[in-house]
Amino acid sequence: MSALAVESLRIMKDAVHALVKRFQQEEDAYRIKNGGRHPQRQLRPASAEDIQRAEQAGFPRELLDFYRECEPADYIEFKQRIWSINKALEENRDYVPGCSLSPHGFIVFASNICGDAYCIDTNVATADGQHPVVLFPHDAIDEDASLSAIQPFRLEVATSLADFLVKFTNETLANEPTYG
Repeated sequence: MSALAVESLRIMKDAVHALVKRFQQEEDAYRIKNGGRHPQRQLRPASAEDIQRAEQAGFPRELLDFYRECEPADYIEFKQRIWSINKALEENRDYVPGCSLSPHGFIVFASNICGDAYCIDTNVATADGQHPVVLFPHDAIDEDASLSAIQPFRLEVATSLADFLVKFTNETLANEPTYG
């Protein structure tokens, strides 16, 4: 493994650790206020079966690695939501804009409160195999949109999934998509 790949792994592990710590703080506050766990807010390693389904659907390595560490039971939400594998698969298969984006290499795994889609752009990769995270509006992309029709709406919000997780955890992630 190259030094660059080792450094990327370290950065990703740090980002996941910070996310889990923030999640646990939020969960502790919820438990104190409400006397129990939030029914949809749990983090656990994804099952081997779910990882295999995500891999078959084209999820990139770094997203699979994230889910292996801490997949949300349904979603995890601060200002935006990161979906479970099952929800992400549904977003990419059944709902606009995901069903329009995923055939073009944009894998939806998160959204904002309005339903705009955060995607890993598998069309672009750094030397160590990391992909940027981009944001697309939910209401401007048609079901059978071509790549040329989609590209004007592409807004890069993070240089990698690790960068996205840091911004997500710190609530500094861009939340407004571009309307071409």
